[in-house]
Amino acid sequence: MKELFVAVQVEVIKLRRTLAFWMMFLAPLGIVALTVFFNIRLSADVSGADKDAWAVMVRDTLGFWVVLMLPMFVALESSLMAQLEHSQKMWKHLFSLPSQRWTIYLAKLIITMIIVGISTAVLMAGIVLSGWLLQHFGIRPDFNWISPNPTWDVAIRTALLVFILSWCMIALQTYVSMKWSSFIVSLGIGSIGSMMSFILVRSVTLAQVIPWSLPFNALEPYIKQGSSLELPLLVSLAGTFIFTLFGLWDLSTKDII
Repeated sequence: MKELFVAVQVEVIKLRRTLAFWMMFLAPLGIVALTVFFNIRLSADVSGADKDAWAVMVRDTLGFWVVLMLPMFVALESSLMAQLEHSQKMWKHLFSLPSQRWTIYLAKLIITMIIVGISTAVLMAGIVLSGWLLQHFGIRPDFNWISPNPTWDVAIRTALLVFILSWCMIALQTYVSMKWSSFIVSLGIGSIGSMMSFILVRSVTLAQVIPWSLPFNALEPYIKQGSSLELPLLVSLAGTFIFTLFGLWDLSTKDII
């Protein structure tokens, strides 16, 4: 465990000098800005805003995040983490060190998960801040803000579930990014996943088993499709375990010339 802790610390130091660090703030804030712009500019009534504006803000922002941004964001972040070694031909140096290979892989996986976790927290903070500003300036008088703040327990639980349900996607993209040095492969799979997520969220059944669509299931308290979270959580945890094993095995057998 000490080797893994050291490996994670090394990845944190390397992360601070990359685009991946700034993207975990810029990407979620961009989605918040998009949602606010959408709600302000839309002349028609926003569905549900006359009953609970907070629920609409959380629903729309998280919906944009998990369907449009998250699959590509995970692909980009995992690729940037792997490119630190791929681009500079660092594998030979890393494998010559006394540390175990598995610590290198798990450190990158853990850091990518932390990045997604922080991004989700930034997204939720942006939702709350934008909601406060809309209330204060009365930009949408037709919005019914039933309380000064959102329903914290539901909002936090939803954000936490979005994070957990993204683990399978993170593990898959980390495996792809570590296996293939080409940036295009990882982003290509992420693009396909993003399109699949956009299409399959309309299918309650498929959205519960496709890695890129799993986080959408966390929005159940807001979209009320009547679906259970048991299967998506099981798929996410099992998929995370399986893809991580694949990645560890692949790295352990990797030959560097």
